[in-house]
Amino acid sequence: MNIKRLAGAVAATVLMLSVGTTTAGPASAVDNIKPFGEQIRILDNTGAPEIGYTVMDLRPSSDPMPHKGQLYEAMLTIQAFGVQVDPKIRRFNARAQNSTLYPLLQAPGLEGMLAPGGSATGKLYFDAVGPDVPFSVVYNDGMRDILAWIPGPPEGGTRP
Repeated sequence: MNIKRLAGAVAATVLMLSVGTTTAGPASAVDNIKPFGEQIRILDNTGAPEIGYTVMDLRPSSDPMPHKGQLYEAMLTIQAFGVQVDPKIRRFNARAQNSTLYPLLQAPGLEGMLAPGGSATGKLYFDAVGPDVPFSVVYNDGMRDILAWIPGPPEGGTRP
């Protein structure tokens, strides 16, 4: 399935009312969708990059972590640009195609402020307690998904 079709599927599914474990309100269209492995930046009020997030490959995890359903993991790299930033790790969720949202379980070593020009890499863990398999990772501001990473090659090419 190509990335444009996947992006359309994500946009369509996030319009549905979230069910399951979500505490956020209904999701709406995602502002920025990229394939896993591509950085998405959040800009400050001047339009300069403030923080960048790169999410890699959401997959089942066998790490020894307390959970109730199926444990999933994704690698996350955070990059701060020019200012100290709070990466707001708790805004990350795994989302199934039917819009079921699985909140972040843990992110060891990723919580806390990042110094100007700093970066951090670690795992995000999600507990999929329902029958719906997550396929994307989203950054949700409490009302809507503003960033999303989905499977697929980058636009205009394939991954090496």
